[in-house]
Amino acid sequence: MAWIAGERVNLRAWERADVRAAWGAAQSPDGRGDRLRDWHKPPKSLQVMEAEFDAAVLDPDPAVLEFVIDADGRAVGDIDFFDIDRRNRNAIVGIGIWRTDDRGNGYGSDALRAALRWGFGQLNLHRVELSVDPKNAAAMHVYEKLGFVVEGRRREQWFEDGGYHDELMMALLGREFMARHHGER
Repeated sequence: MAWIAGERVNLRAWERADVRAAWGAAQSPDGRGDRLRDWHKPPKSLQVMEAEFDAAVLDPDPAVLEFVIDADGRAVGDIDFFDIDRRNRNAIVGIGIWRTDDRGNGYGSDALRAALRWGFGQLNLHRVELSVDPKNAAAMHVYEKLGFVVEGRRREQWFEDGGYHDELMMALLGREFMARHHGER
């Protein structure tokens, strides 16, 4: 059952079976699944990921909302609001499409649009921000198309493949999103 419906995807709560799907996708030979995410995590075993899921079910973090992106009845990625600040009505968003074959099909942009519509309209957020690798042109295109603007650059913020890399900070205000996407489902 969809909790948040987009045009092509549904956002729903995680189920334990989704942990296995996410773990399996992370084992892909191209290794880009985790590298395209807006944060960097070390690899984890399936057992550790399932234990973390079980612990989160018993004691959820009120500053985090995590959704599975479901397309055509299967999990293709995840999208999360985290560091939710209910007083100032801010949050950070992160999104990942797990498998190479599922990237470039519009799932990510549809999921992000649906999540933002819900975040601004139902969660009553005022501002949503994200970070992105400036070399990730596909992500930058989606974010800018939805109305995110670059607010700054963190120089040499993270280390990977033998070198330091910059990170762009982007944000979107609720009124900007609603003006741009008013009337969309």
